[in-house]
Formats: sequence, C-alpha cells, structure tokens
Amino acid sequence: MKTFKARGLVLREYEAGESDKRLLLLCKGVGRLFVYARGARKPKSKFIAAAQLFTYADLVIAEGRGFHSLAQASVIESFYDLRTDYDALCCAHVIAEICERTVLESENCDELLQLTLKALGYLHKKEPPLPLLQVLAVFMLRFFLWYGVAPTLDACCICGVICDEKTKTLVLYAEGLVCDDHKATASGEYIPISPPTLSALHYIYDNALPKAFLFTVGDGIVREMQNAARMFWRHHFDWELRSLTYLSA
Repeated sequence: MKTFKARGLVLREYEAGESDKRLLLLCKGVGRLFVYARGARKPKSKFIAAAQLFTYADLVIAEGRGFHSLAQASVIESFYDLRTDYDALCCAHVIAEICERTVLESENCDELLQLTLKALGYLHKKEPPLPLLQVLAVFMLRFFLWYGVAPTLDACCICGVICDEKTKTLVLYAEGLVCDDHKATASGEYIPISPPTLSALHYIYDNALPKAFLFTVGDGIVREMQNAARMFWRHHFDWELRSLTYLSA
C-alpha cells in the first residue's frame, strides 16, 4: 500500500465502527483530507493522542482504494488546554468550521493552516494575554484576505475616493468603506465603525503573522471588529457559522 508523509491538524473527529475514528484533517501541502484511524478509540491505541480534536501531528498516511488510513503519527502540538476553557474551545470550533467548510480537497491551504495554528496558539496559551474574541476576529479577517475577498479600506469601494479616519462618518459595507457622497445610494448590509477600529483593521491587514494578532484595543473595538467579520461572512457565504451560536455574549 502506498504511503505519504504530511503534517496535519485535526478539524473534526467522528466515531467509526466499534473502536475506530474518522478524522478530518487540514494538511500542509495536501489540503483537506479524511483519514481513518484504526483502533484510535482503544485505551492503548498508538493513535489515541494524535487522533484528538485540534491536535497537530506528523503523519504517515496510507492510500487505499477510495480511502486513506493513518499508519503512523507523532504529536507536534496537542492544544490540550483548549479543552479546559469553554470560551476558548468555542472560538476554536468556529475556526475549525470555517476551515472545514471552505477548503477543498487537494487545495493548497498552507497559508490558512499557518493562520489557524497561530490563532489556536493564542487561544491555547494566552501568552501574550489577548481577548479571545479579538483572536477570533483577527483570524476571520485574515481568512478573507487568504480567500481573496478582503474589503477595501483605503478608498470608497464605489467611486474610489480616499477614505480615512478623517472621513465625516465611517460606514463599512461588505465590500469595504463607502464615502460620504455614496452612503445614501449604497446597497446591502452595513455597519458604522469608529476611527480606532479602522486603524485596527489596517493593522491586521498590513502586518505579517504573527504580528497581525499583537495589538491592544478596548472591548468596544473588539466588538466592532467582530461585527465587521460576521458581516463579511454573511455577504460572501450563503450558510451560517453554527459554532458562533455557542460563543458567550
């Protein structure tokens, strides 16, 4: 049986048979992949650690006829503490759902995998101590950049006139900022945002990982960032993120 090596993150785990697991992985160089972990639910299984939700591991995967199975696994990071913090776990589930529902099989997702690991790391270790919803907002906003639908933040998305913190009233639509002259004619969902929130959005998009996560803002700005991220999601995707309903208010 042919085998190959990959590094993968467990996005979902399902029970299969009497003692097996079926794992949904996000793999470097491979994309989204389903694999069977034989006997992974047995107490003495060699896969018991690597077959846990949010575990990142070095894997050897065997290719069968129409399926893949786990042959070897060595844990790199378990993100174990996510399981002991309800709010952090809920944020991690949102991230997993986004990856699960948007990445295609065999699609290059290395940048998204790196973004996901950075976000899970900040949710897990809390060093530096970042608000959980800030981490989630940054992940979602950077996801739109990876997906190719990041909003226009330097100019009006209708006429192209420059918009910045000095604009009379900052209004953000799903495609980006809209200038004062076109607010009455623009269509679709929109939210008002404050100048500090616009500065935060610029910071997120202008800096490389992991620096894009590392800034300090108040709760009000975090809420505006979250509102913007959720509006962008509703505009670009025709399904709801079920995991968002479990987040604490």
